Amino acid sequence: MNARNHLRTEAAEDRGASADASSRARRVLIVIESEGAVFDTLSRQHETGYIPAFAGCFSWGISPAVCAELWRRLALSSRLRGQEPSLILLSALRLLNRSAPSIRRAAVIKVLESWLASPAKDPLALAKAPAGSPERLILDWMTMSASLLEEESYAPVFPAALAFLRGVKAAAPGSEVLVHSTLPEATALNQWEMAGIGDCFLRIAGAERGDFAAYLRAALRNGYDRGPILVIGSTGASWQAAQSVGARFYAITPRDEDESWNFLSEHFFPAFLRGETALAERDSTGFMRMMLEDIESAAVQA
Repeated sequence: MNARNHLRTEAAEDRGASADASSRARRVLIVIESEGAVFDTLSRQHETGYIPAFAGCFSWGISPAVCAELWRRLALSSRLRGQEPSLILLSALRLLNRSAPSIRRAAVIKVLESWLASPAKDPLALAKAPAGSPERLILDWMTMSASLLEEESYAPVFPAALAFLRGVKAAAPGSEVLVHSTLPEATALNQWEMAGIGDCFLRIAGAERGDFAAYLRAALRNGYDRGPILVIGSTGASWQAAQSVGARFYAITPRDEDESWNFLSEHFFPAFLRGETALAERDSTGFMRMMLEDIESAAVQA
């Protein structure tokens, strides 16, 4: 009896090992957002360039520290995370003007709305306006931001992201990793190479190949729709892209990046390979609150 039980146990273990090996060998597509999820690019860019430029150009009677905190929240902890800085500028100006109405600021908002609605969005068009005009104030902010960012070096990689990327092939030999970056492709490739993870992906796409959703759809059109798809990101763009194609999304939560990557490595990714992600769900309340919060209802304390 004991011998039979022992044989059954061994057979069950063999079946479990075989199933585990089979799940690891399955073709799996992983599409990763580079900026903000793998590299701390967003925080570095906004803290170095866009925040001081906004506080310097548009505080106008409001504490620069309040302006800086408003931008920081919109750019890094709201659904605007990862969006073009000019869109963040428009939202920040609207919120400031609700708290401290200004005819001058209202004029800038009106011009910025028109400029953003233009298909060209050419900064040179702003330069044609006279000095002191709303157009030139917007251009001054763009110029100051660019100047502050000019000497900025590559952002650091999150250590836990580095560990996951270096171990993903061992954990899932059947996986293929694609990367989307908002940087020019050559710059993005060099950033990954400099971080020592240039061999951790199959392909990398830069800004010239379109946004995250377009890149994901292109991947599916090129035969990557035959197996499970996992999208890893920290912005609304990556979340919405995953939803648009029915892919599984894993959030890298801002300010908890390493914890997010560690949970992915130790719990979520193994469960994903087994088709059991429901058993390894991580609390995503913070990320979803960030995605769904009504930005326009936010109060600015001037």
